[in-house]
Amino acid sequence: MFRQSLYKFRRHLLDRLVLEPSREPIDFGSQRREVLTFNGRPLETFVQSNAQDDGPPELLVLKFPGTAGRAERSTDFPMSMLPNRRVAMWTWNPPGYGGSSGRATMNAITRAAVVFWEQVIQRVADPNTHVWLCGNSLGCATALHVAASVDPGHRHGIILRNPPPLTPVFKHIANRYPLGKLAHSIGDALSEEMNAVSTARQVSWPAVILQSELDTLVPPRLQQQVIDAYGGPKKVVCMKGLTHFDAPTELHEPLIKSGVDWLWQQM
Repeated sequence: MFRQSLYKFRRHLLDRLVLEPSREPIDFGSQRREVLTFNGRPLETFVQSNAQDDGPPELLVLKFPGTAGRAERSTDFPMSMLPNRRVAMWTWNPPGYGGSSGRATMNAITRAAVVFWEQVIQRVADPNTHVWLCGNSLGCATALHVAASVDPGHRHGIILRNPPPLTPVFKHIANRYPLGKLAHSIGDALSEEMNAVSTARQVSWPAVILQSELDTLVPPRLQQQVIDAYGGPKKVVCMKGLTHFDAPTELHEPLIKSGVDWLWQQM
């Protein structure tokens, strides 16, 4: 009983230390707000599309922002790199973020992410629709969990930017502080569902992995654990000179575009 209570307490601390939820209103520009449901409560999403009608898209992209990300700030990537395809992109706010109800916990994220997949697929996709998952930082762990949880499909693909093995990353950051090693047991409380190394082994979809060369939050040597474990064909794109939080520039676009084109060809 004591061990179980201690584990739950460590999980609670991990949620508090890793997740950075916010609820303030954010301008979402030309995106369309759509509200799904999770456990009977609102699950907020924002939609972008380059199609002029309501027909099913050739490509459906489900996007998962990072730990402090919000769907309202979602860019038009990768839709902007596929101008000749009908693309629809749905970006979520996980529980506890934006207008999505509930508390921000990694347990809630893993359960709600599969519901997000199921509801959007049911609403938007048809048998000919390709489906990609797109994750940034912490969102990579969420995307890999979804990919490992749903039925495998030959029309599926995944794009990951700076994928973190969360426990090593947590310990890497803790070590920057005095007595940081005392917090290592908190990182060990991570659930298998958010263990990107474990879920990566279970996914066989083609993957493009965008890696920031100068990332100090999720260093490339730690990202490599996820890359090496990944179970499907993959193309790694190194974004020279970028840190974890830098946006790609026009200098990086040709390489990223080649990765997106490669992923489409794998379909």
